Amino acid sequence: MDSTGKARLEQAPEKEEKIITISEKGPEEKLYESLKKYELPDYLLYTGAGGANNWLKLDESKTFPVARQLKIMLEENVASIVRFIPACMNLVSVGVGSGEKERILLEELIKKNRAEKPASEKISTHYYPVDINSQFVDIALEKVKDLPVEKKGIVGFIEDMPLLKKHWRPPVLFCILGNTFCNYEPEFILQLIYENLEQGDLFFFDANLLPSQGSGEEAQSSRKSILGTYASRENALFNMYPLLQYGMAPEDFDFELLLAHVDSRIGALYRTWKSLNILKDAEIRIGTETIGFREGDVIRMGFTYKYTYDQVIAFLNICGFEVLKAFLSEDRTNVMILAKKRI
Repeated sequence: MDSTGKARLEQAPEKEEKIITISEKGPEEKLYESLKKYELPDYLLYTGAGGANNWLKLDESKTFPVARQLKIMLEENVASIVRFIPACMNLVSVGVGSGEKERILLEELIKKNRAEKPASEKISTHYYPVDINSQFVDIALEKVKDLPVEKKGIVGFIEDMPLLKKHWRPPVLFCILGNTFCNYEPEFILQLIYENLEQGDLFFFDANLLPSQGSGEEAQSSRKSILGTYASRENALFNMYPLLQYGMAPEDFDFELLLAHVDSRIGALYRTWKSLNILKDAEIRIGTETIGFREGDVIRMGFTYKYTYDQVIAFLNICGFEVLKAFLSEDRTNVMILAKKRI
């Protein structure tokens, strides 16, 4: 960060194809400051080599199939999706993770370019994988090293999109995949994207959905399934990792997850609520600093929205987006949407 508190970008030494957000505060200092306030933002779960390895392990778990189901849906529909994407588009993907989904898209975009552009009109495809974890950016770049694309990875937060966009070349297909869209306040994330996309850019994202709302048996079964997935042992361990890493024992605290209603401009929504509840006095040591917790303390964590399909469409409409194509699974539990700014 500079003296104004804004993030700044610098070239990674000896790695010309990656841009890094330089911050005065490393992940450990951010973790210390958050836990002192009894908070643990979800992005801190993904930082460092430990965070990267833990997420990759969770993503492969049979009990947490959210991102994997969305990847399969993309594989099955990518040719149909790319039909609605112009041949000249570059690819920006935020929260890129392992980069598998992006490779699927790039392979189809390259195929489209070769089919539609004569050799004299060839336009190089540019690929910009973005993540808060530098290891994920490296993995994503390595994943496409054999593809004929220009690559530039960016280590940074989507909240810094006005700054990050200076490093990619429009027009872009701006992607948020792997259910990441649902981990932000809906109007915040859609307004941020709307304000930073140019005319000619497209927005592509996916979401794991709540098939229906209400008090019926089907709706109750859906909510029970969601709680079972997000409260699974594997996901609990992923969320507990920072406290375990820095010295607490599993019996010192408990992971709690609830699914509750919250109000919005389009009516009631479901959202998960996560917390780490301290069961007995304990402490952790982060670097040279120690934090003590008392029995009964509660550490607040992040959330995931569980929208119905109609709710996602309603938010897109409110925030100025026009849906070009939506791919909804037969059971209405997963969706992929391609949209653009409404003129």
